[in-house]
Amino acid sequence: MLICHPHNLSSGRDGDERNFGLRLSLPAGDSFASVLGADWSTERWYRSDSEREAALLEITRKHPFSRIGDRPTYVVERISRAQTDAARDTG
Repeated sequence: MLICHPHNLSSGRDGDERNFGLRLSLPAGDSFASVLGADWSTERWYRSDSEREAALLEITRKHPFSRIGDRPTYVVERISRAQTDAARDTG
């Protein structure tokens, strides 16, 4: 998926180790899949476990601009660089 304003999703500085990640995807049957595609997912990386946990809380919280009853519907999975590197090596 293209990002309208890439500067809004910083990938970090060169040499900045970001080993703690979150993989976001859509639950089966989510209506937003008609926009993004049923196989949509994205990964976000953080410098520390505590930074990742803070981001997880932010991603999953009810935002003040949401309509009554709206909740984020992401499927969120904690991942690590070692985990994703091992999956690439075996797959």
